[in-house]
Amino acid sequence: MKTHTFSIVTGTAKCNAACPFCVSKMTCRAIEKSDINWRRFKSACQIVEQARDGLVTVLLTGTGEPTLYPDDITAYLEQMEGRFPLVTLQTNGIRLDEKRLTAWRNEGLTQVCISIAAMNSKDSNKIMRIKDDTFDYWKQVDLIHRLNLSVRLNCTMLREGISWPGEVECLIDRCKDHGVEQLTLREVDRPANPAAAPKVAEYVNREKPVGAAERLFHYLAMNDANRLPDLPHGGVVFDYKDQNVCVSNCLTDTLDRNDIRQIIFFPNGEIGYDWKYRRARIL
Repeated sequence: MKTHTFSIVTGTAKCNAACPFCVSKMTCRAIEKSDINWRRFKSACQIVEQARDGLVTVLLTGTGEPTLYPDDITAYLEQMEGRFPLVTLQTNGIRLDEKRLTAWRNEGLTQVCISIAAMNSKDSNKIMRIKDDTFDYWKQVDLIHRLNLSVRLNCTMLREGISWPGEVECLIDRCKDHGVEQLTLREVDRPANPAAAPKVAEYVNREKPVGAAERLFHYLAMNDANRLPDLPHGGVVFDYKDQNVCVSNCLTDTLDRNDIRQIIFFPNGEIGYDWKYRRARIL
């Protein structure tokens, strides 16, 4: 078995946004604050190092917003001591500032992945229920670049946000203007049994732009985009107008049953490989 992502759950389910399409509410149990089990974390790092085949990306993520727990982010980076060359922080970007980003960069952070839902911050904030009207994710992109970190924008495709190729074209133009290294577009989705969050599932059913990913895939292919190697979880990557564009999905299923898409470390010491099934555990 081989793995491609080492997902480290940072913090709790607490979040300073209230995305009505939040996939973690449908796939993850609530994470309570606890002391980090560092002995098990060491084991998780060893498991990943033994299982990896090629590059492994460390993803500092959460069932809520990781940057609400900056000390935990710092501690994880310190514990890894540069053992992994690619370390990404997944965030809504609201709490990022120069001091924290500089410290995390010096501890090994290489990329920041900002979740968005529209081409401009005003519309994205409205969709993601971000209360701070002054928040501008494009300004955060520029800040991240000033500190020599790379940026991935992770855009969830929704009817009320971005769902048509023409809208994606506009977003691609903005990404090029701001030097965004990677743009991922994911058609919003839900698991087969989202019983834990019926209201989220209802929103997804209503706002899912059925066929949006397929339309975008064919649009890029028909407009001379160069297809790059596919990602292990099924994401299709293109070089389009000199912009890296990935068409992917919101769920974390792998297409190869001989692969484990991710090793997931939970702060209490549990080590698993699937968000949806608690018994998908290694330790």
